[in-house]
Amino acid sequence: MSPRQEAPASLVGPHLVLAVMGPTASGKTQLAAGLCRELGGEMVNADSRQAIAELEVGVCKPTSAELRGVVCHGLDWAHLGEPFSAGRYRQLAASTIGDLQDLGRIPVVVGGTGLYVRALLDGFDFGGVPPGKERPTLPAENPEVLAELTRLDPERAAAIDISNPRRLVRAVELARAGTRASRAAPRWRSLRLGCRIGPDQLRRRVEERSDRLMGEPLAAEVRSLVARGYPPALVASAAIGYAEAVDWVAGRCSRREAAERLAARTWRYARAQMTWLRSEPSVVWIDAGTGLEEMVSAGVSAVGLACGQGLP
Repeated sequence: MSPRQEAPASLVGPHLVLAVMGPTASGKTQLAAGLCRELGGEMVNADSRQAIAELEVGVCKPTSAELRGVVCHGLDWAHLGEPFSAGRYRQLAASTIGDLQDLGRIPVVVGGTGLYVRALLDGFDFGGVPPGKERPTLPAENPEVLAELTRLDPERAAAIDISNPRRLVRAVELARAGTRASRAAPRWRSLRLGCRIGPDQLRRRVEERSDRLMGEPLAAEVRSLVARGYPPALVASAAIGYAEAVDWVAGRCSRREAAERLAARTWRYARAQMTWLRSEPSVVWIDAGTGLEEMVSAGVSAVGLACGQGLP
């Protein structure tokens, strides 16, 4: 089936959104693109770093060879150094999904940013309150901020994870506005497919990818960003891998040292993603340790089975 062919209604029906989730390096992009080719869909990015227009190499944006003609939306919705919230992502992604469904296309959401996926598919409403442009750096436990939240919203203060400074600040922002993040009724049916892979195999993939990634194309991207006026400190904080690349380009470490540091940080991130995925309800697991053809076949079968049984 060509990427622009209409999806068979007997299989997927109207108003279905697929989501392909999994830890980094588990094959999400390849699976999502394969499903798009089989079902007549287009991808909607749910990776917060891939959403930044100025970044490409270091965030592993989908290449033309990976997409093979499949359209991927949301790779330029944010800009380096500018605020971009989960609420704003939800607005843009929801609008894109509506457009795709009007065209008879199947939206396939793909990415490893859990908050983005939940905000979109579960209907999180952030109250229309934009995040502050400057988030203060807070200690793990800030009595003044927590006291303000307790005064404004005692229920939320009792439930908040005070070891998460960003979440604490965001809760205060919402409380000051007299509102709170809540869930609205989902606007569509969704099916979540999770890429499952053993930790040893995933770690090997992370190490191999990190070694490939820390090469001249990434170094050239870092040099280009600095030449365009982006401060090295901002580039270094852009995503995992950029701090290591900045140090390598500046001569503060060798390429091998940078690659090893990148692999260690990426592995920690992948482990966090796997922990998050285990808490995600109603995930249909796909064996990501097999070949791409087997993964896509399993995904198509899962879609057909779920639609036949009736999605929630």
